[in-house]
Amino acid sequence: MIACLGDSITAGRPGESYIKYLHSRNDYHNHGCSGETLSGLSTRIDSFINQSTYHDVIIEIGVNDILLPYLRGHSAAWNHKVHNIILRGSIPLSQVDDFKREYEKLIWKLEDKKVKIISIPCIGEVINSDLNQKVDEYNDSIQELCEKYHITYIDFNKWQKKTIGLSEFRSNYFISPSIYGIMIDSVLSTKLGLSDFISKIRRLVVTIDGVHLNKYGAQNLARLIQKKD
Repeated sequence: MIACLGDSITAGRPGESYIKYLHSRNDYHNHGCSGETLSGLSTRIDSFINQSTYHDVIIEIGVNDILLPYLRGHSAAWNHKVHNIILRGSIPLSQVDDFKREYEKLIWKLEDKKVKIISIPCIGEVINSDLNQKVDEYNDSIQELCEKYHITYIDFNKWQKKTIGLSEFRSNYFISPSIYGIMIDSVLSTKLGLSDFISKIRRLVVTIDGVHLNKYGAQNLARLIQKKD
């Protein structure tokens, strides 16, 4: 059995999880947690390791370390939501050096596992934005660690950028300032399977809101993971 650890992109709420598109998907267990940060996952993984018999692990984490500080200024409702996420222990690491050190500690905890690590996806489909420049910086640190420890690195971010760049669609749409907006997206995309419809009306290519994956994005992340088998 293979454990898939991560945030809402792994969980597939809102949007779609890549796990549903993997071959033999029953062999993969979804341990995604919405709002999770690297420090939150690193803490959560201690009990996970002690209580599980997984030998293979897929890690997807880091979006919220960059996204949560941004969302605090997105609206008063998001500021309150982020405050509660931090209180539960999902603290964002907003400096790349701190992020890299914590990621290395996470890798040490999984030293007896076969690990694959997914790059941090794009944050917004404007690929040259300040947010995505920070994503690039964080991904460089993750890739360096993967090379240091001979861990499989799945560069989903690179595929996203190429796909967005080749698309005729251009959209500045980003996560709704209203918490209710993301709740509605969860119902429409996760429950009703309308992720591609949402993307189309917002002129987005690989996400439903600039972050969470639509069907096309999830399918291709699954494809990239299986190419590394």
